[in-house]
Amino acid sequence: MFEQVTVNREVFGNGENLLICGSVMKLPEEIRALAGKAQCVYVDPPFMTGEKFMRRRPYGEKGWRTGTPAPRYPAYEDRYTSEKQYLRLLRRIASVGKGLLSETGVFYLHLDWRMAAPARVMCDKVFGKTRFLNEIIWSYESGGRAKRYFSRKHDVILLYAKSNKYFFDLTRVPLPRGRVRRNHMARGRDEQGRMFSRITSNGKEYRYYDDEPVYPGDVWTDISHLQQRDPERTGYATQKPLKLLERLLLPVTNPGDLVADLCCGSGTALEAARQLDCRFAGLDLNPEAIAVCQNRLPPKDLTVACPCGGEAALLAENDTENGRFTIGGLEVSHPDFPAKTTPLDSLESWETGVIRDGVFYADQSFRRSFRYPELQQSLKTEQAVEAVMTTDAAGIRRAYSTK
Repeated sequence: MFEQVTVNREVFGNGENLLICGSVMKLPEEIRALAGKAQCVYVDPPFMTGEKFMRRRPYGEKGWRTGTPAPRYPAYEDRYTSEKQYLRLLRRIASVGKGLLSETGVFYLHLDWRMAAPARVMCDKVFGKTRFLNEIIWSYESGGRAKRYFSRKHDVILLYAKSNKYFFDLTRVPLPRGRVRRNHMARGRDEQGRMFSRITSNGKEYRYYDDEPVYPGDVWTDISHLQQRDPERTGYATQKPLKLLERLLLPVTNPGDLVADLCCGSGTALEAARQLDCRFAGLDLNPEAIAVCQNRLPPKDLTVACPCGGEAALLAENDTENGRFTIGGLEVSHPDFPAKTTPLDSLESWETGVIRDGVFYADQSFRRSFRYPELQQSLKTEQAVEAVMTTDAAGIRRAYSTK
């Protein structure tokens, strides 16, 4: 018989990567302990839009297989009483970010047209004007069109260095050299058959070969917003494309470096860091964001610190005679769940493990995904399962134990 219990955190593998639910204004100890260790801090905070954002999440096997049902749940509120209150948040983010960076590290602050200008002045004060490196313009074409002014179709990403020892290697983000870049140059072919464009200046010929890369400047027009049906989408509001974060991280990190995100949201920066073989630490105030990130990231070498939710009965059985554990789902209700629900459809993921001193140590993990919408229900065991951690379809986590 499983009883619901409270746990402080969940650990997969060696737990070196962090996913922490908490506020940058009252920094959790796990993040504070990283001071001076991060090679890159990327932050995509709320933009002070005044809006309340929602998130979509597939429900049950059908939802993950076809895209519906996919109920809407609250994500976060982007509302502040004043510009002064919002800038206080940004100043805290920049100060914490600077403190987390190593001497070779860099800081990215991702905003839009609303507050990019005062944020630049604020970051100049925190890092020093001489540590400013770039104001990157990410231009895109999605969304509606304005009629009373030019459409605001770009974000601003400020880049600052911790010190003059910062690491940056532009050659890691090559772009194909297209003919549109040739302008007035003449075309030619060399003895090996390689095509090039050429220009002559002061009697000297300069050649630019088609098969040689160019490198991005500070205006990026080649990375689009995520489309509505993009398989990369998690359902979390204002999610950024993985390609954008890869370009931001590649020039400033090496495998094994630590990347920190103080408003990790849907987890794009953490996923990009993982794919680049970097360690990562994500912080977000919203438990919903932590649930989305955890579902997105492989259950390997990860520590998750996030509050557990309300009460729900776990349907599970230890069949010790036949050496099998079977889970039937969660008896739980939620106002946003579809009218017709089943205990199994209400379950999005589950892990088996043990609980020691309030910490859940996971050994096996099972979750739904667009690729594998059907949730595994049973497994062979040499001994009875001692503890189970579940995440329901709304992203609420719960722990259960037989002891």
